[in-house]
Amino acid sequence: MQGVAELAVVGGGAAGLACAVTACRAGLDVVVLERTDRCGNKLAVTGGGKGNFTHVESPRAMAGRFDCDTRLIMPLLRKFPYQSIIQFFSSIGIEARSDDEGCVWPKGENAAGVRDALLRAIATAGGKVRTGCRVTGLKPGWRIQVGDDVLVARNVCLATGGASYPRTGSTGDGLALCRSLDLKTVEWFPALASLRTKDDLSGLAGVTQPRVEMTLLVAGSEPRTAAGHFIFAHAHVSGSSVLNLCGYAARGLAERRQVVLRVNWVPDRSASDLSAEFASGRAAHPKKQLGTFLGTFVARRLAVRLCAMAGVPSDRILTELSRAEQESIIRQLASTEFAIIGTEPMERATVTGGGVSLDEVDLKTMQARRFAGLYFAGEVLDVWAETGGYNLHFAWATGMAVAEAIASGKS
Repeated sequence: MQGVAELAVVGGGAAGLACAVTACRAGLDVVVLERTDRCGNKLAVTGGGKGNFTHVESPRAMAGRFDCDTRLIMPLLRKFPYQSIIQFFSSIGIEARSDDEGCVWPKGENAAGVRDALLRAIATAGGKVRTGCRVTGLKPGWRIQVGDDVLVARNVCLATGGASYPRTGSTGDGLALCRSLDLKTVEWFPALASLRTKDDLSGLAGVTQPRVEMTLLVAGSEPRTAAGHFIFAHAHVSGSSVLNLCGYAARGLAERRQVVLRVNWVPDRSASDLSAEFASGRAAHPKKQLGTFLGTFVARRLAVRLCAMAGVPSDRILTELSRAEQESIIRQLASTEFAIIGTEPMERATVTGGGVSLDEVDLKTMQARRFAGLYFAGEVLDVWAETGGYNLHFAWATGMAVAEAIASGKS
């Protein structure tokens, strides 16, 4: 590797590729260093391979989706709202479509198509992409160790990703590079992943509830709420509602605090609504069993489990229910509690929390506060967001911010 690059992007994932496209178009000499044999491996499987790449939401609303002080991230989101991300992709041949929930997808393309369009844009703009290049050292100057070679660059953007899906190249290498520079970092943890419960729920594996509301209770912290679908797996509970609370649970567990998940299976019904429906049920079907009746609210297997948790036999006839038993069942429908003892393994998390502390970074330019010419983009930073395209939005926005900051300072 000869010569001096104006910008070396370490990591060919979403953030790194967006940075490279923007920088190349601004006239910078750019080289992307990707450790695997192909860029964008994780990007290509995003959204089940369909590529949900941003969300139709105002900067203020979007800021609330992130696990950080909204005041820190608002300037970035105001500068790069979802409209600018859609425009950026349109400029490289990817048109957008949004669904009823506000998720934005590539029209007529998939996630791999988004990756390929980014790579074509880099090539068209004269950028270089080098695969099979694992960076093992980084020294001010900026001297980048790649195997036995050293690449010198005026600026470096670390876009090495997190530590989830290691088979795609996200192995957490970025933290080692940052620690070698004595930068403050936060250890990786699963931010979007399924949760493990204390009780064995394997008998409910495969049961899905389309919409629940839940509250995560971590001892010593404010409760966190989420809504969405809920899935029972063999060893975990999952679904969008669970994933969006995982990071907070993981942090609490790491600090050895008690973590409880409280689920409302019937968020559209109040306790008085349920009491009225029990009364109607008794009048219309006096011989109906409790488990069968509850099957109108939740899946049959879950109904039986809720009866057991309430201490009421599922074969109890409705007209034989005592007032106390009915109240116990209604409480279970509205607030079932599961003790949480762990998460899915890190390598199966959709997104990881942890990374370079935001204290080390100027979030307007994404430059390190203590090292001129060193920038950060994407999941390597200690920021994560809910599902729905927000994490990719952050990747694009930070990558573009890096490129624009470097280009604006070019003499």
